[in-house]
Amino acid sequence: NGGLAYVTSGPRKPSASGNGVINVIDMAKAETRPADAVTKTVSAGCKPSRVVVSADGQQLWVTAGGSNALLGFSAPKLLSEPGHALLARVPVGALPLGLMLVNHGTRIVVADSDKDNQPGVGPSLAVVDVAKALAGQPAVLGYVPSGATPRQFAMVRGGSTLLVTNTNSGQLESLNAAKLP
Repeated sequence: NGGLAYVTSGPRKPSASGNGVINVIDMAKAETRPADAVTKTVSAGCKPSRVVVSADGQQLWVTAGGSNALLGFSAPKLLSEPGHALLARVPVGALPLGLMLVNHGTRIVVADSDKDNQPGVGPSLAVVDVAKALAGQPAVLGYVPSGATPRQFAMVRGGSTLLVTNTNSGQLESLNAAKLP
């Protein structure tokens, strides 16, 4: 609704392996009193990267690259009960970066970058069932091969085509979102 923004931050020292956080920012305060704009800071796994919010604003999804996980949070509880805001933890592939809600918010596609080139892993796109993740069930529906270091997403053509940037292979990949697992 434009009232809040969610920003991830890693540890203050780049070499630190500690948990990162989600900063909940009051946008009105950010415009008038920036020093008071961060209303909550909540733990968000190891090396959180990107954030996406569900269409209804109730869930917040975060990739945690150092945890190789997708984390789901209750957006209202980030403010009211931060210690109980974590709703889902889904193991995905190596070093997830970008993420995108697709198919009317029923699926999340996660860019498993494997930017550290872990042996035998390789880059891919993990497809996650949102309802299963929120129910605590195994939620990864499958993996789609990708170019080297998938990173960011964009939707085109009314939400039917998913574009993926593959940084290290210098490619833009196009997928039919309706045909994902």
